[in-house]
Amino acid sequence: MSIVKAGLASGVVGGALDLIAACAVYPAMYKIPVIRIPQSIASGVLGADAYEGGAKTAALGVGLHFFIAVVAGFALAFAMKASARLHRMAIATGAVFGVAVYYFMQKIVLPLSQALVREPDLAALAIGLAIHIFIFGVPMALVARRFLYPKG
Repeated sequence: MSIVKAGLASGVVGGALDLIAACAVYPAMYKIPVIRIPQSIASGVLGADAYEGGAKTAALGVGLHFFIAVVAGFALAFAMKASARLHRMAIATGAVFGVAVYYFMQKIVLPLSQALVREPDLAALAIGLAIHIFIFGVPMALVARRFLYPKG
């Protein structure tokens, strides 16, 4: 049961922090409205039509975002439960996990989706990696460790 709690909790925390960071950074960086962030997530399944759907497609994007984050949370929780080294080194584990998730999304998920995909420039790459390391991966690993090993 602790893996279920760890996966859910770490996924929700990581998903929330990641979405907040994306909604704070990318609209300012690209001069777009905040609603475009979750709509861009929904565009993975809806294509360009996601940008015409208003709040409905934004809500779909938020749901998809949290689904992906919770799946990632379960993967992290299983790995940390299986390896004592990973849970002892939670910060390093989270950092590596954040990089792995970033590249998995960029190189596998996005190309297979209907989203308009472009290679990130150096600034977007650096920001995306920083968010995935420090705001997504590390907090997820710390939360997962807390649920998996509450006394240690």
